[in-house]
Amino acid sequence: MQFSIRHLTRYRYSRPVQFGPQQLRFCPRDDGAQRVVDYQLTVGPTPHGRDEQLDLEGNRVTQIWFDGEADHLDIDVNMRVETLRRNAFEFILAPEATVLPFDHRHGATCARAYLERIKPDDTVTAFAASHSLAVRSDTMAFLDRLNHELFSGFSHVHRETGAPQSPAATLQSRNGACRDLTVLFVDCCRAEGIAARFASGYQKGDLQSERRHLHAWPEVYLPGAGWRGFDPTHGTAIADAHVTIAAAAHARDTMPVRGSFRGDGVDSTLDYAVEIRVLED
Repeated sequence: MQFSIRHLTRYRYSRPVQFGPQQLRFCPRDDGAQRVVDYQLTVGPTPHGRDEQLDLEGNRVTQIWFDGEADHLDIDVNMRVETLRRNAFEFILAPEATVLPFDHRHGATCARAYLERIKPDDTVTAFAASHSLAVRSDTMAFLDRLNHELFSGFSHVHRETGAPQSPAATLQSRNGACRDLTVLFVDCCRAEGIAARFASGYQKGDLQSERRHLHAWPEVYLPGAGWRGFDPTHGTAIADAHVTIAAAAHARDTMPVRGSFRGDGVDSTLDYAVEIRVLED
């Protein structure tokens, strides 16, 4: 499937400000699940400098910096991405990964950050354990059961701003946005010994919707299969209907814009527009 995506972000300030360096994460990952066909990033005002780099987790980052002041910051991204994975379950799971908890000894150093609990809580630990027990610790059955429980047993809301809730808060309220369900899913997997991370990007969704947004979902590392995504907001395993921009052990490291500005008594506003088209299916 080939996607055409435009993401326009607009910051407005009540008076000119001085920008610190800004880190932009808008460029899609280029891996075995997707291929970047075209990518263009335009920033206004024109940055004084620009540097392309990879962060520790393999996400592409554009760092920009400015000389002088401005009362606005516009980030206009256009991309074409081809998703390549038609079947979410087309893999051969390593024998040692079929039953929980499985051993990450061969990649212990790399896996450590993805196994560290987000905010350990006994209720989340018990919730994860109950789902593992119900399927006799079968890895894929656990992931499927957890995915469908967060889809069918929780109320889904849209929340444009704010950090993800703690896993315990989402579990207690049984209510959350996509990023909240993602953090709970990730923490449940880590409680059962599965390396898991937070992913951010776009989904095909309803192409006729007037307002589109960034989306979040969890990915788990399965020996023999690599990183595989699940979408508890929709109760599905991820194949070719999602475009991944960034994935990281912590949600904060997938933010599309990270930076600062200096200015006394300044009010700021943020607006954005996302357009998603499928060029071929």
